[in-house]
Amino acid sequence: MSKRSGDIGNKVIESVMVVEPDVLVRMTVADYLRECGYRVVEAITGEEALSILGAGIKVDTILSAVKLLGAIDGFALAQRIRESFNGVEVILTTGYAMTAKKAGELCELGAGKRPYHPDLIVDRLKLLFERHRPKPG
Repeated sequence: MSKRSGDIGNKVIESVMVVEPDVLVRMTVADYLRECGYRVVEAITGEEALSILGAGIKVDTILSAVKLLGAIDGFALAQRIRESFNGVEVILTTGYAMTAKKAGELCELGAGKRPYHPDLIVDRLKLLFERHRPKPG
């Protein structure tokens, strides 16, 4: 496991779904997140991501490109997740300034920038998980 993962100790391992049409980008990001201690599920399209969630596979956060293949783009995916899957956070990533503004309206922490910088993705995931983790006692 990578030193970047921090001390996982007895904590529950958070799960992330990477939704990305570019196989090389998806594999690189997913592999990095696994090295950092996250459980990772991969999807190519928004439809596939919704199917995975609908099948009951537990995912804490979705990391999705805005531009996806198929009828559902990242914006529509984020909206459907917000409506149907309570407690699942979404991080949208884009390389376009105009879509970054819209993504910021749908995501708590705004849009992630592309190209991906792995450490920034992990930092953003940690921040989301910390904000939404139940406080002891």
